[in-house]
Formats: sequence, structure tokens, C-alpha cells
Amino acid sequence: MRLKSIIFALLCATLLVGCCSACRQRQKNMKPLKGTEWHLVQLEGKDVELPINSFNITLGEDGSIAGVAACNRLLGHYAVTENYAINFGQVGTTMMLCPENGELESQFTAVLGGITHYDIDGDQLILLQQGVIKALFKALPSSEVAK
Repeated sequence: MRLKSIIFALLCATLLVGCCSACRQRQKNMKPLKGTEWHLVQLEGKDVELPINSFNITLGEDGSIAGVAACNRLLGHYAVTENYAINFGQVGTTMMLCPENGELESQFTAVLGGITHYDIDGDQLILLQQGVIKALFKALPSSEVAK
């Protein structure tokens, strides 16, 4: 009976070490929320293929959001609180007429206004509204950001 207890304890310890190792690996590969340039790849459940220089956001350390949508610059503020809650204040844009993706730009800025939470999985930023995924972003590599 004692041998079974020892084997069970060793098995539990092995599983625990494996889980902790996986958690550390996930955290190590996660991009930071702030300072990363995020590129939109999905909006309201639909995949979008967009030029690398559009539909990008960067969240600043000072609570600012900056980026570009279809052809207009975005700017505004955000606040992060506990449990991955995030709130984007009024996101403003310049007012140029965008011949391509203008409607998507309006939808994009409206979605940002309703976001309540976020999650990061590796190089993906997931924005949620009351538990529903509304937007999915992929981190741009440093070489892409410089372009």
C-alpha cells in the first residue's frame, strides 16, 4: 500500500513539474501587451487579409493607443485593470476618405469601443466583449515594424 502511495506522489509531482514548465514556456513566448505593434487578422469572427501597414494598433506604456486603420490614423486612450479587463476610451481617427476598407475601418473602431477584456496567447492578442472574441491580432515582427 505504501508503494502505491509513493508511486502516486511521484506521478503527481511529475505532472505538476510538466504543467509548470508549460506555463513558463507560454509566458516566455508571450508578446507584451504594451509596446507591441498588433496587426488585425480577424474581426467579429471573420478572417481578414489586410496590408501589413494597415489595421495596426500599439498600446503605449502611458495608456495611449496609436495606430492606423484603412488609411486613417487612430489615437485614443485605454485602461487595463485586474483580471485582464481593458477599456478603450473614445478612439479618434483622422477623417480621410478611404477608398479601400473604409467600411471595415468603421466597424473596427466601433468594435474597439465595446471591448471589455483581453488575452494574449504567444504572439496573438485576443480582444473580447463579455467573453465573445471580437478581434484577433498578430504581433508584427520587429523587422515589419521598422518598414
